Amino acid sequence: MAILITGGTGYVGGNLVEELIQNQEEWGIDKKDIFVLVREESNIDHLKKLGVQFIIGDLKKPDTLKKAVKKISIIFHLGAVVLDQSPPELLHEVNVLGTEALLEAFSKEKEMKKFVFVSTWGVYGYKVKAKPMTEKQPLNPTTDYHKSKVDAEEIVWKYYHKHNVPISIARLPMILGPGDTLTTPRVVQAFFDGKVKFIGNGKNLFSGVQVRDAARAIITMGIKKEGIGSVYNVKSFDISQKDYWVSHMKAIGFSDVKIPSFPKWFAMFFAWMKEGIAKIKGTGKATLTRHRVMRYGNTRVVDISKLQKELNWKGKFTDSKQVIKDSVKWLEENDFIDYENKKVLLLRRWEDHFIRK
Repeated sequence: MAILITGGTGYVGGNLVEELIQNQEEWGIDKKDIFVLVREESNIDHLKKLGVQFIIGDLKKPDTLKKAVKKISIIFHLGAVVLDQSPPELLHEVNVLGTEALLEAFSKEKEMKKFVFVSTWGVYGYKVKAKPMTEKQPLNPTTDYHKSKVDAEEIVWKYYHKHNVPISIARLPMILGPGDTLTTPRVVQAFFDGKVKFIGNGKNLFSGVQVRDAARAIITMGIKKEGIGSVYNVKSFDISQKDYWVSHMKAIGFSDVKIPSFPKWFAMFFAWMKEGIAKIKGTGKATLTRHRVMRYGNTRVVDISKLQKELNWKGKFTDSKQVIKDSVKWLEENDFIDYENKKVLLLRRWEDHFIRK
């Protein structure tokens, strides 16, 4: 049973490959059957150490995908541009058209058993009711990245209904854990720069998933026969805005720092002004946006009872504070935090690179 992973050089994809390798017996697979789609310029140093096989291909080059899916039974499709600051054209080309090209190639394969598409809870948008969201929550994306995932999901459903491709969709919330090069570094740098603020009283909740839990949930959707034609929310924990900031603060030893608080309406107004200034100056998207205010200031939690009941999945990393502590510890162990100069020495590329010593 040959498995193909796209996005294997990324954060979640790299952990997914590791999980498959380390627990082959549990998942009922053999390492020789694991293939990772990589571009010629991809950083594959870490994956080489794992001993997996590589297939050269590019989501922007459909002809390469036809060769990549030959005799493949399961595809874990994680490859995507994930930064909303990326040009909309690039998001559409990779996330939408790339998904369509991959499905088109896979739909011709007699060996196909499951196509697992990794999406985001961002498809629900930020303006949601303060209660756990099931998979039936209406889709209301607000950013270009989230919109590209909604468009990609529509294509996935098309191939399920019209071309009989057996699919499952995973919707992931905020992803944390060792190896995080996106969220944790930004939070640590925000503390260094004195830019962390409470929006409102800080009691609002949002969901998070530890990266290895995310990997195991995605694999479960692919390996199990159940779940065809289903969408599944995934999470490890819910955490309040206050606990989220304070946990990071304690992890970097800033326990004596007082975090200022601003009313949500004021934060939204200030973000609106920043967006307007960026538009007038022609500097692109503002770093502080109303979307970001809602991301941290709104209650947004997902219901994962469907995943638990139908696929018997259970998260292992449910202690949110420990997950944050481990995320910071990884940065420290890899010398990515310069405490003396109050700087995070880690540049985020549009493609996540799974970096380790």
